[in-house]
Parts: sequence; C-alpha cells; structure tokens
Amino acid sequence: MQRRATMLAIALLGAGSAGAGDRPRPETLGREVKLRILVDKVLQRHKGWVAEEWMVRESAEAGFNVYSPRQGGGDMAAVRKVTRWCKAHGLYHLPWMRGTLRAPASAAAEQRLVWADGTVSRLYSPNADGLWDWMARQIVAYARIAADDPTMLGVFLDYENYEGTGKPNYCDLSYDLGILRRFAAERGVKLPELAPKRRKPWLVEQKLHEAFEAFQVAHWRQRCGQLRQAVDRHAPGFRFCVYPAPGTKLIVEAIYPEWATKAAPLILADASTYGRPLFVPLAESLAHNRAKLAERRKVAQKAGMPFVYAGGIDPAVRGADPEFSGKNAVMISHATDGYWIFYEGPTYTEDDHRQYWKWFTWANRAIAAGQWARQHEPRETPREWNFRLWHELGKRSAGALGRASAAWAKAADGGPTRYAHVRLRGENLLLVHGRRGRPVTVELRHERVSRYRSLLGWELRDASRRLLSAGTIEPEATGKVTLTPEADGVYLLAVSAGQCAYSLVGSSTPVGLYAGPGCALSVIGGAKRLCLRVPPGTKGFTVTGSSQGRETVRVDVTDPAGRSAGTGQTTPDRDSVRIAVDAGGRDAGTWSLALTQADRGVLEDASVTLGGPIASVLSLAPPK
Repeated sequence: MQRRATMLAIALLGAGSAGAGDRPRPETLGREVKLRILVDKVLQRHKGWVAEEWMVRESAEAGFNVYSPRQGGGDMAAVRKVTRWCKAHGLYHLPWMRGTLRAPASAAAEQRLVWADGTVSRLYSPNADGLWDWMARQIVAYARIAADDPTMLGVFLDYENYEGTGKPNYCDLSYDLGILRRFAAERGVKLPELAPKRRKPWLVEQKLHEAFEAFQVAHWRQRCGQLRQAVDRHAPGFRFCVYPAPGTKLIVEAIYPEWATKAAPLILADASTYGRPLFVPLAESLAHNRAKLAERRKVAQKAGMPFVYAGGIDPAVRGADPEFSGKNAVMISHATDGYWIFYEGPTYTEDDHRQYWKWFTWANRAIAAGQWARQHEPRETPREWNFRLWHELGKRSAGALGRASAAWAKAADGGPTRYAHVRLRGENLLLVHGRRGRPVTVELRHERVSRYRSLLGWELRDASRRLLSAGTIEPEATGKVTLTPEADGVYLLAVSAGQCAYSLVGSSTPVGLYAGPGCALSVIGGAKRLCLRVPPGTKGFTVTGSSQGRETVRVDVTDPAGRSAGTGQTTPDRDSVRIAVDAGGRDAGTWSLALTQADRGVLEDASVTLGGPIASVLSLAPPK
C-alpha cells in the first residue's frame, strides 16, 4: 500500500524510469551528466537491510542515476543481483563499504592504529596487511563484476571514524609498532621500547619525524597503487568514490595520486553541505553552502589529478528539511559535478519519507533539465517545517518553558548588562524580558571554531511562538537583535551557529538562558559561572551535565554562601552525570553552576539541563 501511494505521487510529478539503453555512458557521469547518487538507509531498512528490486525501481523513477545500498556489499550474490536490477532500470551500481576495518581480538597489537597522543584504536592501522587484504578481496571482486557489466560503476568508500572516541576521520599518521619497526630497519636505527604515547615525541626528539612521515606516506601510496593495478587488470574504468572530501592525510596524499586516473576520475563526496544552521534563510544558506564547496574543492584542484566533486545532503542533519534539501541538491549540482544523499532519518512508511522523496524527485528533474534558477523559487513549506528546536519544545516541554518564562519575567528586572564571556554552541534558546513600548537590544557575536565558517542565524518569537523577526550574523562579526515589545513579557530568541560558536555580549534588558527539557544549554570550553534562582522552600533539584566521547565536563553547584552543594563529572565512557542537589537548610536566592575540566578527557562541547521544581533558566549575570 505504501509503495503504491509513493509511486502514484511520483507518477503525478511526471518522473519516469529509463532502461539500460537510455542511460548515459558511465564515463560521462560527473562530466557531461551530473551525478545523482542515493546512498540508501531508508528503503533498505524498511525490509530489514535486504535490497529488493522495487528499491532500485523507485530510485530510478525519482531521477537518481546511481544507487548505493548501505548494507550488503560483502555478499557478492546480493551485489550481482543489485547490479542486474540497476541495469534493468537504467541506473549504475556503487556498492558502499567502509574504508576502515575493526581489528579482531586475535590481531596483533602492532596492527592497530595508534594516534599521535598514544591512543590505541580498535581499528586496523592504515599500514596493516589485514586492512589492505580485506579491501583488495572485496574491491577486486567488484571489479570482476564491472568487467562483465559496466553497470558496476565502482565503490563508495567511507572513511569516517565511527569509533565514537572523538578522534578525527581516518586518518592521519599511525604510530603502530609495525610501521615503526619497518622504518627503523630502513634507517638502520635502534628502536627502544616505547609506550604508545612516547612514540611521536621520541621521533621528534631524534629528528626522525619528518622522515617517518615520508616513509609512511610512501607505504600508503604503494598499497593504494597495488590495489589500483589489481582493479585495472579487470576494469580500467572502475571508479573510487571517497568520503569525506576533500579528505584526510591518507586520502589527499595517497588515494588522490594513486586511485585517480584519466579513465576513472576519483569521485570526491563532500559532507559540508549536508544541512544548514537553523534560522538562516534559504538564499543565504544556499550561498553559504556554495561558497564552502568552491573553497573546499581547491584542495583537489591543487592536487592536479582527475576528479569530479559532489556535495552531500543528509536529512538527519538539522536544517535539512525536505524543501531545503531539494533546492540544496539543485544548487550543489549547479556548483559542482553532482550531488549525493546519505539518506537516513525518514521512515519509509511515514510522511517524512514522502516529503523528502517528492523534493528529491523535483530536484532531479530540475538538474536533468539544467533548470538551475529553480533553487531560488520561494519556499512552499513553512520555514520552521523541520526546525526541531520548536518541534521538541512544543511536544515535550511546553510546561517547563512556560514556567521558566514566568520565573524570568519576575526575576529579570534592570537595565543594560554586559556579560562574562561564555561561548555558546549548537541551538540555544534565550529568554528576553521586555516591557511594552520600551526598545530592547540584544548583542550577539559570532565566534569561529576551527576551520568552520557557518553563519549565525536567529529567530525572535513571542510567547505564542509567533515569528517576529529573523536574521543572520557573518563569521566573526557582531550583530544586534532589536525589538519594541507590544506587551510586557518574555520573548523567545532562538540562536544557532551550526558548527561555529557565539557569545552573548550585552543587552539592554536581562537575558536568560533556557536549560530545560527539549533544549539543554550548550556551550564549548566551559563556563566559570552560570547563575540560577532557587526560590525559598525548595527542597531539591537536579542538574544534568552531558558531553560525548573524549570531550568531558565537570559540573559544580554552589549555594549563595559559596558552599558546595553538589558535584559530578562525565568520563570518556559515561556521557552524562545527574547531580541530585539537596537544597534543604540552605539559603534561597542566586546559586551558581560551573562547567570546568573533568579529571579525564578534554573540555570542549558540553551541555547542562536543570530539573525538578526550579525554573529551567540560567543567566550569565546574577538577576537584579
């Protein structure tokens, strides 16, 4: 029933499925013909991660020209079936596989990746025979299929680090004993017994690190070259699609020169365009994503090897609502050689899938026709369609937000305020106290994080969630949000800077920071003092600190007299800590929270949520 309804919707849009005779030649993909790659985690999941022909047919009818099922790439019988189905429906097949492999317990310790700080990974080192033997078996098997049927376009290799340890993508240099011993033997150097964390420092101290780096990169290139040669013996046109782009050290310094050929240009899959910062309008979001693609593809252009570049879309990323994703696909394809979708998040039997499929079909038709101006058409769906902050607040915590707003309206009184520097990150909700007819100004500053340049976007709404105004602030700039309230009360200022951070510089009236269900207060780098109001008669409340992986946080609670009322910390193995605060017998008034360095890990991204009978609102300055 669901498939019939979906197919009817597509038929009404005028989409059609081509046969093998109508499809473009494989060498034209990314050149004369824009790539439209579907990495499928939705249709497959609906059938227990088994590929079926209807999935290929629906992908073709939606206008994709390459199908990449997320599961099943190791089953060659299944791979051959998908290849036949793709041929029948006019698509190309690009099996997905990880470019990393978890080392079995039986693998020698010297085969595991060792990071520069001494962390020993569960993954094979990029120097390990176990990794390269596995890759060669599977990829050469694909090449044999491609030799018989060019429907097998190549392989989609995913080099994201899925270990959950906070380490970068795969990978930089590895300091495993295997490569160290080969290097020492090559140089005629005696290698002492070194703990993992001492290996890089020892190489630096011995003035050997630069030579070690060149030796390891040369080893990578040798292994990549051997794999390319093995593939070319069967299918010289076999293409490697590599994610993430522009790439890690392994990708840029070894994969670029060895896997890219004139007959088989490398396909580089960039994820920087997956979504957008919330509250940033369509036109600005598209322009920002276009600029990122232009800048990032320069790495591949500088390398001077044959490649095509494709920007990515992921519905699970915030800001990637269906209509934006469709128009983003058109923009990406106009700016580059095509686009790819990591299709996750929607449920096949739900309306979210129908909406995404509708807009993917719309985008693919526009791309095929070269109708690039369609990306600029006015929005058809409300701006907040997928703004999950409002959705979650409305569904889970309307009462908590209402209590926080009411409490802030009573507590927040006073004039202009300048705030201690705290870097906020992610989506946060600011509570702005306003009085009828009195102009209000809130000053925000965008702050860069690493190389990211996402815009700061904001939306201002009244207590009924009615949109009053919205805007953006450029990277590293300061901007002002202004309002002349129509009535006394608390106004809701939602802010997000995507992967970057921002700070509250000052305001003409006190501003609170919501920290309740549906929207924890998120910071980067900690906070020396966050203030909270504890009313008289409060027996207790809870404070929950959260972090992820190697990024950890310590939470300290103190009462108005400066006495500790509770403490706790996360660890690399425990992502949250809940502190039950006993407020009985202590003074009411302004209490404090501090988010600081934990005993283990690093202090970066962290969040805090208040629970219990107190209002879920914090502030950067004591309420007056």
